[in-house]
Amino acid sequence: MANLRIIYDNAADRAVLTASSQAGALGPGNLQRERKSAVLRATGTAQTITATWPTQESIACVALIFTNMTSSARMRVRGYAQPGDAVPVLDTGSIFPCPSAVHGSYPWGMLPLGWNAYKWGGVSTWARGGGADGVAWFAPVRVRHLVIEVSAPQSPEGYLEISRLVVGNYWSPEHNAEYGAQLLPQDSTENYRTGAGELKSAVGTMHDGISINLAHLTPTDRARFMRILRENGKDRAMFFSLFPENPDPLLEQDHMLYGKASNIDAVATPYFETYSAALQIEGI
Repeated sequence: MANLRIIYDNAADRAVLTASSQAGALGPGNLQRERKSAVLRATGTAQTITATWPTQESIACVALIFTNMTSSARMRVRGYAQPGDAVPVLDTGSIFPCPSAVHGSYPWGMLPLGWNAYKWGGVSTWARGGGADGVAWFAPVRVRHLVIEVSAPQSPEGYLEISRLVVGNYWSPEHNAEYGAQLLPQDSTENYRTGAGELKSAVGTMHDGISINLAHLTPTDRARFMRILRENGKDRAMFFSLFPENPDPLLEQDHMLYGKASNIDAVATPYFETYSAALQIEGI
């Protein structure tokens, strides 16, 4: 099982982005904005996004954050060392970026075919936990030009929309987080009683959070972790996956989020050349 992964430096924000289609003003520039409601919306259910950099970037992941993709959506990522190259240095082939539960892993007839951990839906559902994140992991490569092809033919909305693009290399500690990591669904809804005694709800928003404890950081991992804390602080978002490339896609999707650190706690030295730290990430 792969250890947790964190992408804290999003190379997509340094790229020049283009898209094969866009609806109105909902163009590729929205993929570089920290707003759920700012989306790239295709005119149909297919989209091709290209990213170009002035110098080569090291990447090992492409993630599409807050989309209306269903389990049947497909994605292909190709990377080129230089713009204009005919042969890619990276080609994932056609993959399922947000696959459904493994067939036979749940009782037949109890859940619908294609059941998944997320509730797909358009931008109007994202404040209440809707939407899906799609991800592709691969061996690190250096590229200047990236082509991302996405297709979601069964999208109920009849078009494809994506809120955020994350591209980059990841940090993964030598020793994984301790057992006891907590997935923290958050709901700001408030319940109250009326004068007649009825229980009513003032509906709020929903988001996820994750809390982990890194109890055995090596000196090298401690240095990388300190860099993440100092460079990102509480204001810069990062992409986090506790169970990357897990055979159970639902486990990975439940413990994968794009968010910000909600705590900056002490990095302790429990014994010689071993360090520990707690980390909490709050989904945007």
